[in-house]
Amino acid sequence: MPDDPYEAPGLEDAYALESPDDSRLLYAKWADSYDETFIKATGYRYHEHVADLLVGGVRPDGPVIDVGCGTGAVGEALRSRGVGVIDGVDISAEMLEQASQKELDGPIYRNLLEADVTEPLDIADDTYAGMTSSGTFTHGHLLASPLTGLVRIVKSGGRCAIGVNSSHWVDHGFERWFDGAVVDGLIHPFEVHRKKVYEESDPTNPDDMTNIVVFVVR
Repeated sequence: MPDDPYEAPGLEDAYALESPDDSRLLYAKWADSYDETFIKATGYRYHEHVADLLVGGVRPDGPVIDVGCGTGAVGEALRSRGVGVIDGVDISAEMLEQASQKELDGPIYRNLLEADVTEPLDIADDTYAGMTSSGTFTHGHLLASPLTGLVRIVKSGGRCAIGVNSSHWVDHGFERWFDGAVVDGLIHPFEVHRKKVYEESDPTNPDDMTNIVVFVVR
């Protein structure tokens, strides 16, 4: 967290997160300015790639859950691509408040849930026809283990597009988790798409790139 309580948070602060409480504190401070100081200022494009890959095959026939929805960037991108019913979950009440204000022919999100996805979610099995996540499985945020619980809430045949920072893919166990999920029959064989996080990303810098994993739940 920044030493100066009046200094605007930034990406280095997000990468330094070590606990759910750290996340709550950072995003409580950042929520009001996040869209301007991060998404617009950096030329952030991650959310656009996630939305494109979710609907690039067959658009989910039913509601989609946006994990780590933040201020609603993925939700806006999904709605603009014709996804009609979107729910969001995030650890930060302040980020969810920003997301609740987003509209495109009505509110972007049907429901918004404040929750820590490292804990079991109060959502029934097989609730969603699709799932997205952008910028959540990265430095200082989530490792691979919550994916098992998240797959539980997606219906058989549900299409998912989950972003994983490319520098985490092997070292933090994501490749192993996805390979194991195929073997265990949780998901069908997956595709990995390497995409730029920012418009001007350097492809040689792993922190500028993301692996977006596209898969269908069994």
